[in-house]
Amino acid sequence: MNYSGAACRTGCAGGKLNLSDFPSWADYYWTYQYSLARDFYLPKFKNWGLRPDGLKVLDIGCGDGGFTAALADWGADCTGVEIKPFDRKEYDSPRLRYLVYDITAPGAKEFLDGGGAGFGLVVLRDVIEHIPRERKAAFFESVAGLTARGGRLLVTFPPYYSPFGLHQQTLLKSKLRKIPALSLLPAPALGLMMRLMGEPEEARAAVSELRRCRMTIAGFRKLAASAGLKILAEEYYLFSPSHEIRYGWKTRRSPLAAVPAAREVFVTGAEYLLGK
Repeated sequence: MNYSGAACRTGCAGGKLNLSDFPSWADYYWTYQYSLARDFYLPKFKNWGLRPDGLKVLDIGCGDGGFTAALADWGADCTGVEIKPFDRKEYDSPRLRYLVYDITAPGAKEFLDGGGAGFGLVVLRDVIEHIPRERKAAFFESVAGLTARGGRLLVTFPPYYSPFGLHQQTLLKSKLRKIPALSLLPAPALGLMMRLMGEPEEARAAVSELRRCRMTIAGFRKLAASAGLKILAEEYYLFSPSHEIRYGWKTRRSPLAAVPAAREVFVTGAEYLLGK
């Protein structure tokens, strides 16, 4: 396994990661992403019949790139892409590249895949909830177009009405970050609360953006169907793998996953494997 720099100095052997063990947030978050891929998703890929040999992977909205790096160490040929410049950690792997690019741009498939048949695995991890509602269908059709025939698409997101569907636990700085179900409040009331609690303008704007982009489970299933994608596997978490790594809460599936209305509220993370 190929680890790089201070980011993997601690916390890479599984279990909860402690921010205090890392020199910066970027190092912590990169290691979180790497651990999430290595400890939870690589075993899933094996169970789903995915193998690294010859597999081309596109990680859309790759964040700091740790998830992508873990898949490259697995043996896949990986591309991590972000729409805006981001802090890309220097990482020694011939199977890994990072790009700044808009995947909805004309000619995206030719640019990203060199005119190939598409990617055997496309990863869209905690991204779709950030896409404006009016752009979701076009965005998701672009994602589907980058997936090879017979390829697979992994999508995860926290449902909008779930306890922390606004990402308040990471976006906000005040005590509001610990309060669940903020998405159920009217927008004016939430905006006033954030101002009274002294939340910075950047944090308020990020939360407001998630309100406008809302992604529900029912909405996503319709989105997948409209893009001609079939749900091959799905999982609904009470505590997701991300929670286990970041907070030490053991991963648990939701007991209410089979109840459509209840899972919109009592599921903290939805996960789908899709195919054409």
